[in-house]
Amino acid sequence: MIWVIGGTKDSRDFLEKLIIYTKDVVVTTATEYGGKLLENLGIKVVCKRLTPDMMLEFIEDEKIDKIVDLSHPYAVEVSSNALVAAKKKEIDYFRFERKEIPFFPEKYTKFTTIEELIRYIETLNGNILVTLGSNNIPHFSSIKNLKNCFFRILPKWDMVKRCEDNGILPKNIIAMQGPFSKNMNKAMIEQFDIKYLVTKQAGSTGGEKEKIEASQEMEIEVVYLTRPHIDYPNFYEDIDKLISAIVK
Repeated sequence: MIWVIGGTKDSRDFLEKLIIYTKDVVVTTATEYGGKLLENLGIKVVCKRLTPDMMLEFIEDEKIDKIVDLSHPYAVEVSSNALVAAKKKEIDYFRFERKEIPFFPEKYTKFTTIEELIRYIETLNGNILVTLGSNNIPHFSSIKNLKNCFFRILPKWDMVKRCEDNGILPKNIIAMQGPFSKNMNKAMIEQFDIKYLVTKQAGSTGGEKEKIEASQEMEIEVVYLTRPHIDYPNFYEDIDKLISAIVK
């Protein structure tokens, strides 16, 4: 049995190709929303956050012999735990990450930690569009220029509530479902008089390219939270090559 750690757009693209060869697959996602991305594929999907001990039990219960990790590039804890579980159970581990965008805008700043990024954000004058996802919202709750920050999140009640619980006013919440085109990003930058756009180095399928192009054309600064790097075994950036390695 192949265990796919999913929940991303990449994981659906991968599974749509993998099930041509085998449906001996079980998928886990951390959220119900991630599970919905995988509906109608005809495979078992478990929507639950797994602790390290739960991962070991899951491998035993589902008779897993391969782990294919397509979790988000910033979900470092999940990937690290899965890698440890694979070593303990002496099974194969494969990792997929989308390719990084090979260019930067003229104006940009990069940070390796959210704490460094927040300290920089507090020094800025002007409106800021934050597109880091709802999990990072609590980091912004105490900054002195919170009123100048606009948060683009998924239109889900729990994410909107997280914003409100952290002192973010409704007028600063942009609850919309992507993907966002370059022109849509430009329209938001203009509408909210944005001077800085905060984003992760998520890669092409994360909408980063369209954000960069819009920021470049609108002549605003991009503030990056850089992608964490782990020395993964069996690392792939091409889905077809990954599938070939798994089903060979």
